[in-house]
Amino acid sequence: MKTVTVRLRALAFVWASLLVLPPPTVWSQQPASPMERYRKLEFPPTEENFDKGWQDRVTLEYEIINFADLASLRIALKDENAFVRSMAARALGIRADKDSADALAELVQADPEYMVRIRAVEALGYLKMKPEAIELAKKDRQLGVQWAAKIVAGLLTSDIDYAAEVRQAFASGIKREVMGAAKVGERAPDFTVQTLEGKSFKLSEVLGKQPIAIYFAVFDG
Repeated sequence: MKTVTVRLRALAFVWASLLVLPPPTVWSQQPASPMERYRKLEFPPTEENFDKGWQDRVTLEYEIINFADLASLRIALKDENAFVRSMAARALGIRADKDSADALAELVQADPEYMVRIRAVEALGYLKMKPEAIELAKKDRQLGVQWAAKIVAGLLTSDIDYAAEVRQAFASGIKREVMGAAKVGERAPDFTVQTLEGKSFKLSEVLGKQPIAIYFAVFDG
């Protein structure tokens, strides 16, 4: 009789535990990946959203390049959203994913959106692969793709690992509160960056001592 009572109490304890535990669907829920959040941006990188939501886009770009898993990025190359394909191509190039070279070359030759073709050819430049696809891109119907291909062709013969340098820059992260700190008509905020030669450049060390021209090739999308 004592054994039966103990077993009944144990069974009652198990049932009570199940009543307070969350359902299996809650257990399986995972935070949305950076790529998925980029897909669902409130303000995607269209021309009309130039001044809207750009902080979210920049923040997500850092997350995608630093943390997105390669498998999800490869899948995103076939996404119906051109901005997603574009970002995935850029990230895979910077992440030096050589396994995506064939898919990137296919985008260079066949994607209907010119911005995707540009990012794909740039990615091949980071990978230093598929020179034949880059050569074909020099004859693309869109001038922007042609220009990118001519620039990228020079990367193939360089000893510099540009992808590694870009990864290093992204690895330092970015603080949302400093975005937009530069204002027209005001003194430029100080910053430190690494040059292509691997040297450190700090604005405050040269400001007022010599003429400075700073060109930012901004990517958004």
